[in-house]
Amino acid sequence: MKLSRLSAALGMSVLLAACATPWEVSDVNTIMEAPAPTAGSAFTKALFAEYKAETAQEAKNEYEWDHAAIFARKGLRAAAGEMVGPEEVNTTWYAPDSRVKELTDARARLIGYFGNGARERVPAAAAKAQAKFDCWMEEEAENDANSDCRAAFLKIEPELQVKPAMAPAAPRIVKTFVVYFDFNKATLTKDAQRVLKEVAAAQAEIKPTGIYVSGHTDTVGNSAYNDKLSNSRAKAVAAGLSKLGVGSKIDQKAFGMTKLAVPTKGNVKEGKNRRVEISFEK
Repeated sequence: MKLSRLSAALGMSVLLAACATPWEVSDVNTIMEAPAPTAGSAFTKALFAEYKAETAQEAKNEYEWDHAAIFARKGLRAAAGEMVGPEEVNTTWYAPDSRVKELTDARARLIGYFGNGARERVPAAAAKAQAKFDCWMEEEAENDANSDCRAAFLKIEPELQVKPAMAPAAPRIVKTFVVYFDFNKATLTKDAQRVLKEVAAAQAEIKPTGIYVSGHTDTVGNSAYNDKLSNSRAKAVAAGLSKLGVGSKIDQKAFGMTKLAVPTKGNVKEGKNRRVEISFEK
């Protein structure tokens, strides 16, 4: 420091609070005159600005230059790219015993946010939260348990939290076609071929993200036989769609007689149950 600078600081200290030393006044003046840093991370640059603002508040509005100097020194360290941490509870400033737990818990949360990447993810908010926590500590030491800095810290705290990723919207069925089969058959009828052509045309227009083909039977026969029959029907429809250029996204399933379109008793021939459903998902 040049002698003229120190002399000026000494002169100013006479006019300011008696508890401020010339060195404290000099540190305050240094940060107030300092330009925005070019070195360091986005967090340390933002932290410099926040501590500079707290320094100005304490020196110019509160006339507490000794307290201002504490913020100034931390800000100057941040300007050099140092990862300065928040104040330890009851180390620099001492809060009443009744306030220690809230401060300790708040600091622990702040350190936790930093550990989860808040300084990298939201550097400006992280820097403001740290400076406001330090200011909160300072004001608690002055018996202000409901200070503006406490309110500011609590207000910005949610921005530091890792927000849960939103689950993607669940796909939904947007269109369904039904192909019917003759009794005990898995061959495509003329009507079935017509429906498959409608499916191909709709697929080109709708562009579904998924196509489901599910085979079904009526209740005639035993379960094992109907499982095989419903699978054969699903395969026949999938093959027919493939010939029409629809096939790369087909998910094929067979349900036998377990999902009836028309509820019936056993061994009942019901044409609407002998079917394959083709569903578009998007």
